[in-house]
Amino acid sequence: MKCVLEDIADVTMGQSPKSEYYNSNKEGMPFLQGNRTFGRKYPTFDKYTTFITKIAKSGDVIMSVRAPVGDINITPIDVCLGRGVCGIRMKNGNQDFLYYLLKYYMPQLINRQSGTVFGSVNKNDINHLEINVPQDFTTQKKIANYLLMLDEKIELNEMINNNLVRQVESETLVICIIF
Repeated sequence: MKCVLEDIADVTMGQSPKSEYYNSNKEGMPFLQGNRTFGRKYPTFDKYTTFITKIAKSGDVIMSVRAPVGDINITPIDVCLGRGVCGIRMKNGNQDFLYYLLKYYMPQLINRQSGTVFGSVNKNDINHLEINVPQDFTTQKKIANYLLMLDEKIELNEMINNNLVRQVESETLVICIIF
């Protein structure tokens, strides 16, 4: 089915509280201002706020909307959204499918960015992103599950590779010490 993103998802644009409400003592709600703490799939949190403005719920896709546009993560817990990010929730609840769908369509959204020095996209740009999606929830779920399995395999391979690199480095150190 050809549609625009707002037909299948709700977008919440971030709004930053005043900086006087920020802290790193884990008081209040985790706060994301941009993609600085985005990980491979999930962000980490080092800023918190005691004044909550806009919220992304656990499982929502979060996306950077300004310099750089298009980095995507999934929030594992409820977070306060600052100006540099938005939260996106699939109307049928299939967040994993939405995550992969947005990764696929991100180049088209990035082409919509505006700004002379720092690119950005607004809610209208995001809502009107043209997409093709299977209407059937079961088909969406199968696609998402397959891509999740691939992601898990990639993460496992990266952990194995990192472990091998550490072993080689420690062996190299031992050999250097011996000689």
